Amino acid sequence: MVSKSKILGCLVGAAAGDAMGAATEIRSRTQIHELFGGDVRDFYKPPMDTFGRGNEAGQITDDFSVSYVTAQHIVKNGGMITSEVAEEALLEWSTIERWFSRFAGPTTRASLARIKNAKAGIEVPAEEFVPVNFNSQSSNGAGMKIPAPSLFSNGDIDKAIENAITICHITHPNQIALAGAAAVAAAVAAASREKADLFDVVKAGIYGAERGQELGCQYHTNAGANIAKRIKLAVSIAMTADSYDAAIDEIADIIGSSLAAQEAIPAVFGLMVAAGGDTVDGICAGVNVGDDTDTVATMIGGILGTLNGIESMPEHWLGYLNKQNNITLDKLADDMDAIINK
Repeated sequence: MVSKSKILGCLVGAAAGDAMGAATEIRSRTQIHELFGGDVRDFYKPPMDTFGRGNEAGQITDDFSVSYVTAQHIVKNGGMITSEVAEEALLEWSTIERWFSRFAGPTTRASLARIKNAKAGIEVPAEEFVPVNFNSQSSNGAGMKIPAPSLFSNGDIDKAIENAITICHITHPNQIALAGAAAVAAAVAAASREKADLFDVVKAGIYGAERGQELGCQYHTNAGANIAKRIKLAVSIAMTADSYDAAIDEIADIIGSSLAAQEAIPAVFGLMVAAGGDTVDGICAGVNVGDDTDTVATMIGGILGTLNGIESMPEHWLGYLNKQNNITLDKLADDMDAIINK
């Protein structure tokens, strides 16, 4: 069984990480401190020079909204996770103007265009030049959408990895992005177990990255760093740093936290260790590490929110996030609970 507290914790943690990180995205750690006067630990309206411009404080972007809609579709299909269900969810998400038009990345847009053309029977002429690798597609778009769907594995780590590949290969069919998604999925599955601790989560994440790398090679092998090995490096940096702040600085400088999955996913695990597994400190580490902060914080919030439950976050976050985004995280948690624990 996965407790209702863990299910709701995953949803609220991921949504909070996205909304809070939307205000700091793109900036370096130093620039975040200069603009906000130190670490950001609350919800702010994103500045006009960030991708989240136009959002109000507490509003989410693509990072959590894709995961939210995907989980809704899995519920609608009785817990079934197939490529068709994942495609349906992506297509519905693309109709929600406030999320898709402003936040969809190039990889997701290209995948949606391909899906829509195929459904309409439209043949697109092949491009004259096709590079050997599409390395820019080794991005965070897979890992960011997978925390909530991973709960449907009911703590089965291998099942969570399999589901992550099924959902994410549609938009990110390469071994790096899928290794990242599998690492996050495995971590959430481990965190959903009753007596899980941070060590279990990190161990599962490394295993997930290794297995995701293997499974992802059946689609395409891009050039890029090995995520499992970089998770180990990020965790070692966090464990040997002098303080929480020093660990964030070191991870930002050595691992990075960009759109590339081989940076952001390892950073997620290093920052969770730097925070000692604390949900709020972990989310805030992601919010303040710099670069792709909303994505990093979304993944951290989803994992640690699952591990520690809804009680590990401020009580007002649930109602605030529901109101600011016109969503119902508690209802989705109830629906997921009914299927996961039936």
